[in-house]
Amino acid sequence: MAKIIDNQKKILLQHSLLEDLKQATEKYDQMTLITSDIDWNLVEREYLPRFGQVTLVLTKEGAIPQLPLAEDLAQALALLPQDHPDLYQAIKEGKLKVMQALGQGNTYLLLTSKSDYRLYWGYGETFWLNYGAKSAENEAWAVDELLVADLLTASKTLLDDKICQKYEELEEADRPKYVLEVSGLADALEKESLKTFKEATRLGQVKHSQEGSEFKKTAKLLRLKEAADSKKLSASDLLEGEIGDQLAKIAFSQGGGEGEALVLPNEAAYYPRPLYLQDEATGTIIEKPAVDSYEEEPAPVQKPTRQDVSAIFDIIRFYRDRKQDNESQAAFSFLMYVLESGSIWKIRKAIDARNGIVEDVPIVVGLVGQGETGKSTLLKIASNLTIGNTKAIVQASSEEKLFGMTAAVRKKLLAGKNLTKQDQVNAYSSNAKVINKNIWNFTDHYMDEAQVITPICIDDPEVSLFSSAAAQTFLKKRSNRHGDKLGVEPVAIFSMNSKGKDIELLAEVGRRGYVISQGNQFRKKTDADIHFFEYLDGNIDNHGHWLNNTLYLYLTRQIDRWLDEMSEDDYLKLKRDFLYPVKHAFWQLVEEYGLVNTETSHYFSMKNYSIVEDLGRRNWSILLHDEATLREISFARESQECVIPARVFPNKGNDIKRYFGYLPASAEICKTFDSQGLVVNITNMDLWQGNHLLVDRYEQATGIAAERFEMEKAKAAAEVQGQTMGANIAPYLKKNAEMMDRMMKVTEQNAQLLAEKEEQAAKNEEAAAKNQEQADQIHQLQDELAKAKAKEEELAKPHEEKKRGFFDRFFK
Repeated sequence: MAKIIDNQKKILLQHSLLEDLKQATEKYDQMTLITSDIDWNLVEREYLPRFGQVTLVLTKEGAIPQLPLAEDLAQALALLPQDHPDLYQAIKEGKLKVMQALGQGNTYLLLTSKSDYRLYWGYGETFWLNYGAKSAENEAWAVDELLVADLLTASKTLLDDKICQKYEELEEADRPKYVLEVSGLADALEKESLKTFKEATRLGQVKHSQEGSEFKKTAKLLRLKEAADSKKLSASDLLEGEIGDQLAKIAFSQGGGEGEALVLPNEAAYYPRPLYLQDEATGTIIEKPAVDSYEEEPAPVQKPTRQDVSAIFDIIRFYRDRKQDNESQAAFSFLMYVLESGSIWKIRKAIDARNGIVEDVPIVVGLVGQGETGKSTLLKIASNLTIGNTKAIVQASSEEKLFGMTAAVRKKLLAGKNLTKQDQVNAYSSNAKVINKNIWNFTDHYMDEAQVITPICIDDPEVSLFSSAAAQTFLKKRSNRHGDKLGVEPVAIFSMNSKGKDIELLAEVGRRGYVISQGNQFRKKTDADIHFFEYLDGNIDNHGHWLNNTLYLYLTRQIDRWLDEMSEDDYLKLKRDFLYPVKHAFWQLVEEYGLVNTETSHYFSMKNYSIVEDLGRRNWSILLHDEATLREISFARESQECVIPARVFPNKGNDIKRYFGYLPASAEICKTFDSQGLVVNITNMDLWQGNHLLVDRYEQATGIAAERFEMEKAKAAAEVQGQTMGANIAPYLKKNAEMMDRMMKVTEQNAQLLAEKEEQAAKNEEAAAKNQEQADQIHQLQDELAKAKAKEEELAKPHEEKKRGFFDRFFK
């Protein structure tokens, strides 16, 4: 996204140039664009509908700028009537003017109305902005008006109604000569010096996208100029007869004719589409249809759905369950790298800011394996996850013109020299060294594209790509950058066919490039497998879900914010694991969508995939599965260790050190080695290998397996004997069971009678208790009645006074 700096307020605007133009639509009615390349799609879609009058000034630099002007004019006259009829009509009606100017490199965009103006000017990705009233009091307007006026005064018409009309009236054979006249190429051949054409041929830099073709054209123009000068031909003479035909052929030839030059490949045509960029200052992610497009706008960063997140685990399970051996760890680490790829540049920058080791963060990743192991499928997954399609994957094995050109021919084309017939015959090579070097050069050029974060995906180069000298040169050059040299740049992802060969990694290459092996083929494919492969390739949906880049864009933004706020504790986690930022951001989504379980937690807790450890495990597996090796291993009963003698290792035992180096220290398999052999922990080795080979061999060698066999044999015999005895006594057991049933029934009946008797006795006792209670109550009432009656009788007797004694009288 082009930066816009408000030159008056001295601030950076937080939106793109196109967004700023959209906001200015209502205020301004005229637009003037001075540029070196016209995007007709952008003119038709954005400019012409918004402004009543649009003027385009096409500028070209170089020693002979009329040559690319002639090509652009010829292309426009052929393209506009068919593909852009509205623009062609606007040119005829005067609403769209197309001018030409020479020797101007900057881009200027002027919006005007009756009273105000707005001027953008700049080059590349940075534009400055002036604006205000069109008045004498405005000093900025006085300078800007003079600048644009000078540019317009120096320009002349390239395409208008008259030119279109005359071009339509001419015969097909005469049209190229008319284009040469309008573009001024014929005048340049007459007026420019011979020295100018020699310089153009030497530099050979007239048009960036087709350098090789233009170099050859300037060389031919030089010979034509020499002939014209010797014959003192005028511009009109150069447009007549055979020499006019020859000039038109030079200017507009596209290849295939005798003597036609070999051209340098147009590398930009192989870059991903769409392309995503990131503004280093603001972190804004920008989307462009293609690298050479002027159209760019902020990418919509949306939150991924639950299906977007769970799709990652579906892929990992597929590589766990459907491969002949579990390779889910490799798949998980690869997918995490892909989802973090847009932030690798910023991670390296953050580490460098703390004086860390940036070389430990790989800038390329390579998938290695034989055919049908799923490595190309992983590459397609990476393309779908980053740009939403697989159309931009570069096929290294079929792009001879892109990667096969020899250094000698390339050098001559860059110098503008003529090629000999021998050069043309031997222009392309199938030599691996040539192809590898060209692949790394192509990757280097792509990584130099400003602000790009989209990874480039290259399929099917030779496995020697990562072990070549060119790889070491490339990786050291790009990976060792520090300070201001570190900026926004993409990574590269390769899928390499090993063709049964082991990859030999130089230490410096393995450190800077992340190599992931896919060594096992898939099991026999079911219909469900075929459907899932089509889904991974991006051809069909899976239960309504398509692989897309929503998760990639979202995680890129989240990682960007995390790095901006990174604490010292976070930095320590990053130092231990360069994939920690993406794991951290992705795990938050896993938790939010309720996808946390033992399986998902396992992948986040395990170490990142390491090809050194993986290849070591594979080599140990081959060694230990050799029966001759197993016979040489010494086991001792009651010991958890075994001794593997040095003589069983390859190269007459001299590779014992290499095999010891394969063993990860964290697995605690072997402490050290000596010339006699390795002392290995049996259980830990089997855990590392993912089998129980040594445990089985230990039990066999120490007799434990035989003892277990005898015990199992005796147990089985006992079970058989028990079954025979059971068959013989079965009738007696049956009669006994029937008798027991009858006895149980009698017992149940007796128990029922006893229960009934006990219940009746309880009822009788209860009735007797009630009767006794009633009798007691009657007796109590009788006693109370007798007492009452006696009291009544006593009260009825006559009163008699007693005589008082001595004490009675005294105490009265």
